[in-house]
Amino acid sequence: MKHCFRIGLYRQGLMHDLSKYMPSEFLMGCMYYADGKSSPNNNERKDKSYSEAWMHHKGRNRHHFEYWMDYAMHPDRESFPLQFVQMPRKYVAEMLMDRICASKNYNGCEYTDRDPLAYFERGKSHYLMHPQTEKELHGMLRILDQRGEEELFRFVRKYYLKGKRI
Repeated sequence: MKHCFRIGLYRQGLMHDLSKYMPSEFLMGCMYYADGKSSPNNNERKDKSYSEAWMHHKGRNRHHFEYWMDYAMHPDRESFPLQFVQMPRKYVAEMLMDRICASKNYNGCEYTDRDPLAYFERGKSHYLMHPQTEKELHGMLRILDQRGEEELFRFVRKYYLKGKRI
């Protein structure tokens, strides 16, 4: 919430991840909580090979790139029938804030501004994300890594969310 407020996304900051309090997510989170250093969703996946809580969550929260998939109108026989839709900037910015905060939570006092970029780079080989969304997110994570949080937040507020070309 605080990070969204700092970049001017007040409504999104207030509404961020409220679905986590719905029984389908909250109860699974309690059941699969382990140590605070790993996601309960991953623990549920280890147990059941999938996560009901995650499927519920990503389908209700637009700041997750997994939300932005749809069937292709005219898929080739050889291509994947789903297409990855470019995310609106306000949701990319919220996703960016979410990733920063998750890195801070999981890494605790050892957090550095490089952590969100490192996490992104470790996982991007299996992300099903629109290429433009991936480019924008990666670029902003690089700003965080190279110039720090204040410079990133200023960039997001003054340029990115105003629709200016990057």
